[in-house]
Amino acid sequence: MRGSKTTHWIEGLGSGLLLALCGLLRPGDPLFAGLCFLPQALLPVIVAALLGALPGFLTLVGETLAALALPALSHALGLRLVAMDPRALFAAARIPAAASLLCAVAAGFVRDSAVSSSERLLGRVRELAHKNIQLEKVNGALTSLSDELERRVSGQRDSVSALYARTRKMDSLDMTKVLTSLLEAVVAFSQADAASVYEYDHEAKDLVLRTSTGPEPEKRLPLDGCIEGWVFRNDSLFSLRMLDEYLNLSHIDVGRSILTYPLKSGDLPWGVLNIQEMPFYRYNIVTEKNLGVVVAIAAPYIKKAVDFRDQILSHPRNEITGLPGYGELMRLLGDELSRRVPRRLSVSVVVVEILDFDKLVFAHSGPKAFALLKEFVDLASSGETRVRAFHYLEDGQVAFVLPDRDRDGASLFCLSLTENTGEHAWLLDGKSVRIETAFGLAAFPGAARVKAGALGDAETLLAEAEQVLELSKGAFADRGDADRGEAAR
Repeated sequence: MRGSKTTHWIEGLGSGLLLALCGLLRPGDPLFAGLCFLPQALLPVIVAALLGALPGFLTLVGETLAALALPALSHALGLRLVAMDPRALFAAARIPAAASLLCAVAAGFVRDSAVSSSERLLGRVRELAHKNIQLEKVNGALTSLSDELERRVSGQRDSVSALYARTRKMDSLDMTKVLTSLLEAVVAFSQADAASVYEYDHEAKDLVLRTSTGPEPEKRLPLDGCIEGWVFRNDSLFSLRMLDEYLNLSHIDVGRSILTYPLKSGDLPWGVLNIQEMPFYRYNIVTEKNLGVVVAIAAPYIKKAVDFRDQILSHPRNEITGLPGYGELMRLLGDELSRRVPRRLSVSVVVVEILDFDKLVFAHSGPKAFALLKEFVDLASSGETRVRAFHYLEDGQVAFVLPDRDRDGASLFCLSLTENTGEHAWLLDGKSVRIETAFGLAAFPGAARVKAGALGDAETLLAEAEQVLELSKGAFADRGDADRGEAAR
């Protein structure tokens, strides 16, 4: 039986009082003297066996008090009971009371010993269960550490190639691709569950979220009063262990940062990389150094994307496709040629025209046709980190600049784009449409040309591409005439 000790004491005393009060139902022998006080002698033993030695003793005390109070109670109730003189009662009940007390003590001792032993066993079981849970946690942690060590040992040979592959993906003029590749590298080397990249907004003078992985973080952060702002202002790494060393950091920490790195555009501060969540076994000096290497490698790629974005923002872009126009194409192609012509390094340009684009505009409206053109550009740029797309002279024409590719590489690009265009499902207003493309291609080094500076070379290269494009369009026209003649026959 379970319960508090006080409850057991009350139950024992109440049992003794209740048994004596039952004597009111026997006016001739209210104290069960004719039964040799057997009920009063047995009840304390039973209570002691169930509740313990002390409740059994209190039962005997309750019986004694009730026996003494019984004459007064019967008088108050108007009952006629055969009462015994207290001295005669004690003389007659002395032996049963002594026997009951001894038996109750013995029964209570046995019960208390059993309960105490059971409680000790239960406590031991709880303790062992708690230790088992702790051991399982430790075992899980050790297993994770063992897996991590095994992963490190087995991955030593591939670490350089893995780093190279990750950083190569950052080589893009698209800032979104650069930052996404940076986060992928961070996750690969730290197994971070949540990380984010913030850029400094010099107009608002705060940090603006550019990309993240995991739970969505705050969109803007101030420069003062947060770890990210402190890292940007001081161009310093933050690690969680620094909270014990610098009280000023503990005052501004809100539990949002485990590792925070300053990001640079070249050698100028640009923003911060913040890691909010990561496995505890990956939080170590080795991870800090590895991520520091990734951040340092990302600096020139961020600068390249920032410079391109600044240049693009200074030139108008198509509102639907977001592509820069012919003027920006001339400027960028001129820059590429000025750097490659002296060293005879390759650069190619491919001009693609979607045939009968004006008919798509007439049939489905200009915005929908340009949205299809944007889809076509995305298809051409998928999987390509260094392809740069521009609007060309006419609405349905797009120019692609391919640095470090000669004519063979540009031809493979055209073949791949032709295959992907044929396999892709093109839809306008829910209806399937067929797209045919004509290509113009030119490459440097290629045919001899008069060098008239960077822009002159760019114009010459584009002129060559236009000539090839016209030939390609003429071939399509001849094929169309032939098809129509065949159908007429």
